[in-house]
Amino acid sequence: MDLIRPLLVGLGCCVIGGFVGLLVVAPVSDIADLQLYVLISAPVLAGAAVGAGVAARLHREPERRNARRHLVAALSGPGVFAVLNSVGVSPELDAAWLIRALNLVLPLAAGYAGARLLDRSD
Repeated sequence: MDLIRPLLVGLGCCVIGGFVGLLVVAPVSDIADLQLYVLISAPVLAGAAVGAGVAARLHREPERRNARRHLVAALSGPGVFAVLNSVGVSPELDAAWLIRALNLVLPLAAGYAGARLLDRSD
């Protein structure tokens, strides 16, 4: 089963999006929590969408025919990133449970949307 290449591509795009989010946030770290979260999350969600779409395109042909395996391969990178991103939330934050839930769900939703939009395998 060819999962390593889509996993690495999807995870790499998510990590790049996370770094871009941190570079954007470092100079403007004095804004409110919700605005800060949205500012950080935008590049991460874009990275998840692009990562899942590119991972879906790179997935090899024999396994592309099985839609379930193909979707798992495309979402494996954003899924791993979402779990790591939600575990890394600081417990001192006011709404840590909400941020953890959003960090877990939003990259997967963006990755699903990106895989559906960018993968034209049908």
